[in-house]
Amino acid sequence: MTKVFTDQLAALPITEIIIRSIEGGLYIAFVALEGRLLRVFELDNTPLCRRSVGEIKSVLLANGCKKKAFMVHHSAYDEMIGNQSAIEPDMKIALG
Repeated sequence: MTKVFTDQLAALPITEIIIRSIEGGLYIAFVALEGRLLRVFELDNTPLCRRSVGEIKSVLLANGCKKKAFMVHHSAYDEMIGNQSAIEPDMKIALG
């Protein structure tokens, strides 16, 4: 299984929710399940994607997913300025 649907979330043993920031001010949702990160989909070809973290959390809560959520942000700043030697991990922030 590489993806999971919102209507399946309540029945799964999810360990945490990951919300990733992507270009264009959008956020996408993933769930950690049995050591794997699965992308959350609303419909077959429609990943859960919103313009705010709050909207993503609302959809997940409405579908019975009440696990601890984290936002993960990757900055491409070093890549943009040509600094290849600086490899920084993604920033992971716990959401309340």
